[in-house]
Amino acid sequence: MTDKKQSQIKSYQKMIKQIDKYWDKLFADPITVETSSGQITLQPQRTNNMLERFFRDLKRRNRKKSGTISLNKRLKSMLADTPLIKNLDNPDYMQIILDGNDTLEERFKKIDGCMVTKKLKLEQKTYERISPEMRKIIQCPDLPEKLSLLLAA
Repeated sequence: MTDKKQSQIKSYQKMIKQIDKYWDKLFADPITVETSSGQITLQPQRTNNMLERFFRDLKRRNRKKSGTISLNKRLKSMLADTPLIKNLDNPDYMQIILDGNDTLEERFKKIDGCMVTKKLKLEQKTYERISPEMRKIIQCPDLPEKLSLLLAA
């Protein structure tokens, strides 16, 4: 047997030993969920790969657009719920949000303005300091267009 093959075998043996050693920690326990179509078993991810993938894509788009590596300033100036816009690409999420309507516009027409006003007044009572940079961004009249361009890129 050649040295190369022998070293490969040793490497595989080390890998198998590690897998055996940590087998119980490699996978999360499955979760059984009751749905309208019956019981299903979900295998949750043990890691946060989905979030990592999202931020990797976000960083890649930012580097492409701005030429800078750091996302620090952009993330600090981003509204807290901005990443939720990415959910609009998910058909299941859209079905829940639209609640039987064809478009977001139709869905927004059905929102009770009085309820929104009451909720906003309640939120205003909980005072939280907003940085001057963020206040400037929030007051920007074309903020929705800028956000949609940013996330569409």
